[in-house]
Amino acid sequence: MSNENKRSDNLSNQNQTTMSRVEQRQPKKRSKKRIILMILGFLILLGAGFGTYYASSVKSSLDKAYFATGLGSEKEASTLIKEKKPISFLVLGTDTGTDGGFGSGRDRVGLTDSLMLVTVNPQKETTTLVSVPRDIMTSISGFESSFPQKLNAAYAFREASDDKASLGDGVGTTMETIQKMFNIPINYFAMVNMSGLGDVVDQLGGVKAKSPLSFKFSQDTAHEVGNNLYDFTEGKTSFEYAADGENFKKYDKMDGKAALAFSRMRYQDPQGDYGRTQRQRILLQAIMTKIKSDPSTILNTKFISATTKNIASNMKMSDMLALGSNYMNATKTIDSYTVQGEGEMYDGVSYQRVTTAQRQAITNKLRAALELKPEDTGSEFGSTVTESQIAQVGSADTLFSQFNTKSNENLTSN
Repeated sequence: MSNENKRSDNLSNQNQTTMSRVEQRQPKKRSKKRIILMILGFLILLGAGFGTYYASSVKSSLDKAYFATGLGSEKEASTLIKEKKPISFLVLGTDTGTDGGFGSGRDRVGLTDSLMLVTVNPQKETTTLVSVPRDIMTSISGFESSFPQKLNAAYAFREASDDKASLGDGVGTTMETIQKMFNIPINYFAMVNMSGLGDVVDQLGGVKAKSPLSFKFSQDTAHEVGNNLYDFTEGKTSFEYAADGENFKKYDKMDGKAALAFSRMRYQDPQGDYGRTQRQRILLQAIMTKIKSDPSTILNTKFISATTKNIASNMKMSDMLALGSNYMNATKTIDSYTVQGEGEMYDGVSYQRVTTAQRQAITNKLRAALELKPEDTGSEFGSTVTESQIAQVGSADTLFSQFNTKSNENLTSN
């Protein structure tokens, strides 16, 4: 019996395609970049801007970006934010297309390429970021029979199994799985569609971003030759472009198409997906810099429309306004950490395994940031697994006992 059949007898062909894509993902022991901070910063700036600018057309655009998860931790979020208490986010990055808004006409089985837990404490004026490996072996909440799977597939499984599921339902599955794994509440989520940032850049009138390496990228071929060819140079914000692939002209700032070329290239980058993530972070930083230099740019219905089409969240407009008013100072001190998983090949698929000690470190750090009482961490796989399933894959504590000691109850600071 094939690997996919063993894991998904009760799922549709679309789910099997999803899992095939999941299995192609390979883990790397590298710290994820701070894409999340850019997204969180945007939400705060957006809320602050709307404190002085409110229109029904803007509210309509924001409503289209709102997707509820139905989780209990979400239902108490509005009260927490109004009382200026610590709140938590799950921020997810993906690269799926949109048509008519993030959440409609999308690739419903797209994987979440980056995951980060964020806590924001306005009283202590601190923000805590914890990057979570997307390849952690897990039991997806509601899809336990598919075990083992990767954490970044939780969103896709819900989306692929039910054509009536909303984006919030898919993210809610991811949130529920993580909450069980680390015994922490997650109040909000923010998902960004990296492939749609070109629209945002165009609405800002272009941005400047310094390239971390030299490379060429054709929008037509996704390689270094072809028409619509861009040529970026390490350490420079300027670049060259040739519509015919040969006759180049120099440009000082990126429009939306150039921004997409800059952020999409992967094959030539020695860091692969991690290098692409770095360039996406640089692009988001450039967008934030442009907004900070002229905050009035966000008070534009066209900009709001372009942005909300590519960012989805379960934050209501009232919550966003409160966030902008009450949580601005929380970014004064930013602590960033990375979960230390151990790489393992199981049944021909690469996973990250996280010991109890490392999960406890995450639980301790985030519960303290949320000013919650200390508690034991959650189960290794998140959702319930049978004894025979555990015997099949083993436990991280047994496989990597040398990393399951009291000294391992610490997180790596970035």
